[in-house]
Amino acid sequence: MRRSGAIVGLLVLVAAGIGCYLYSRPAAPAVRLPAATEKETISVFFSDERGKLGRKTVEVHKQLTDRARADILFRELKEARSIPDRLRLYELAVGQDGVLYLNVSKEFIDPSSPAREVPMVYSIVNSFAASFPGARSVQLLVEGEPVYTRSGLLYILKPLQPHNELLED
Repeated sequence: MRRSGAIVGLLVLVAAGIGCYLYSRPAAPAVRLPAATEKETISVFFSDERGKLGRKTVEVHKQLTDRARADILFRELKEARSIPDRLRLYELAVGQDGVLYLNVSKEFIDPSSPAREVPMVYSIVNSFAASFPGARSVQLLVEGEPVYTRSGLLYILKPLQPHNELLED
C-alpha cells in the first residue's frame, strides 16, 4: 500500500511540474492568416494554325512585380506554342513614353520560319501591351539590341502597337 501511495505522490509531483512548466512558458505567437489577396486577370494572345490570335485570360495576384507578370506571360506563350521553348526573357522596362522594352535571347531570330513571324511577334506584343497598364507599344530587343526583323517579313526596329486585326472573330 505504501508503494502505491508513493507512486501516486510521484505522479502528482510530475503532473504539477509539467503544469508549472507549461504555465510559465511564453505563449506561442498567434498564427496570422494572410489577408485575402486581390486578383486581376492578364491576357495572353496565342497564335492558332490559321495565323490568327486567340485570347486566354489568366488570374494572377494584383501585387505582382513586373518581372513576375512577364514570366507568367512568357510561360503561357510557351505552353500555347506561340514562342519557342528555348526563348528567354532577360529583362523588361516600361518607359515614361508608354513603350515596354523586352530584351529577349537570340533564339528569337529564326530566318527559317517566316510564316510564323507575324503571329509570333504579335502574340508577344498584344499580350504584353494588354497586361501592363500604361504600355501602349512594345519594343523588342534581341540580346540588348534592336533588330530589323525576326525572319524577314515584319519590320520590328521600332516599337510595335497591338495588332487587333489578327484577333479571332
